[in-house]
Amino acid sequence: MRQVIESGIIGAVSVGLAVLGALGFQWIGMPLPWMLGPLFLFAVLSFFDLTPFGRTLGLPGKLRVIFVPVVGVMIGARVTPDIISEVARWWPSLLLVVPYMVVVQLLNAEILRRLGGYDRPTAFFAASPGGMVEAVLIGEANGGNGPLMAIQHFARVTLAVSVIPVLLSLELGQPVGSAAGVVASADFRMPDALDILLMSAAGVAGVFLARGLHIPAAIMVGPLILSAIIHATGMTDAQIPDALLKTAQLVIGTTLGSRFAGPSKRDLVRGLGLSVVTLSCTLLIAFGVALLTSALGLADTVVSFIAFAPGGLVEMGLIAISLDADPIFVATHHVMRIGLAVTIAPWIFHWLNRRSRG
Repeated sequence: MRQVIESGIIGAVSVGLAVLGALGFQWIGMPLPWMLGPLFLFAVLSFFDLTPFGRTLGLPGKLRVIFVPVVGVMIGARVTPDIISEVARWWPSLLLVVPYMVVVQLLNAEILRRLGGYDRPTAFFAASPGGMVEAVLIGEANGGNGPLMAIQHFARVTLAVSVIPVLLSLELGQPVGSAAGVVASADFRMPDALDILLMSAAGVAGVFLARGLHIPAAIMVGPLILSAIIHATGMTDAQIPDALLKTAQLVIGTTLGSRFAGPSKRDLVRGLGLSVVTLSCTLLIAFGVALLTSALGLADTVVSFIAFAPGGLVEMGLIAISLDADPIFVATHHVMRIGLAVTIAPWIFHWLNRRSRG
C-alpha cells in the first residue's frame, strides 16, 4: 500500500513539475514550451539524482508508448486528397535522403573515432542519423558497445530537439510551438464520437499492423498511415484538439528528459560534447540539402530543413505540426531516413570492413 501511495505522489509531483516547466518556458517565450520545458527540467533533476522516496522523478515510459501513436494520428490527420496528389512530386527529395544519410553517417563516424576514441563498430552505428533502437541493436550484433551507442543517439536527439526549434524561431521571428506560433486550422472542429472511434481505431490497429509487418518506428508510422487513409478517403475530417497536442508534447518531453538518470555522468557529458560537433556538421549538411530541395520547388527551406534534420521522428513531427510545416512531407522523409539507416547502414559497414582488411 505504501508503495502505491509513494508512486502516486511521485506521479502527481512529476506532472506538476512538467506543467510548471512548460508554463515557465511559455512565459519566457521559448519555442515548443510544452515539450522543451519538461525536457530541460527533468534532464536537470535526473542529472543531479533527485530521488524522493528513493525513486527517480518522471512519468512511466509506458505513457510515451500511448502518446507516440497519438502523434502519428495527428500527422496522418493532415492528409487530404490534394496532398496525396503531391506525393508523386516528392521523389527527387526522397532520393536525396540516400546520399544525405551516407555522407552524414560516414562523417560522424569518423568524428566519433577520432575525437571520442570509439572503436569502429561503435562509432559507425552511433553515427547513424536515424533508428536509435534499431541502430543500437544492429551495432551490438556487429561488436559495438551498446551503452555508448545508446548515449550517443540519446544525446543527438536531445540536442536536435532543443536546438532546432530555437534556430527556427530565430529564422521565423516568433517562438515555434508557442501560443503565438501554433497555426490552427481555420475549419477545425471538435471530434464527435464517430471521429474519436475512427482515430482511436487507427492508432491501436496501426501499432499492431506495423509491428506485424516489422515497419521501422512502428508505434508512430502505423497509426500515421491508417489515420492518413481515413482522412484522405473522407471517412473523417476531424483534427486532434490542441490540448491533446500539448499533453503529447509534455509526456514526450518529460520521458526524454528522465533518461538522463541512467548513464554515468562522465559518459553522458562526453556523449553530449561529441554530439555538439556531430550535430553541427549534420545541421549544416541538412541546411544545404534543404536549400537544394527548395530550389527544386519541392518545399520551402524551413519545411525541407525539418524533413532532413537529425532529430527523432516523433519530435520532428511535433515541430512540423506546431509550425503547420507540411508534417506529411516531413514524416515521409524521416521514415525514409530511418528505413535506410536500418537497411543500408549494415551493408555499408560490412563493405568498409572488407575494404579495410584489403
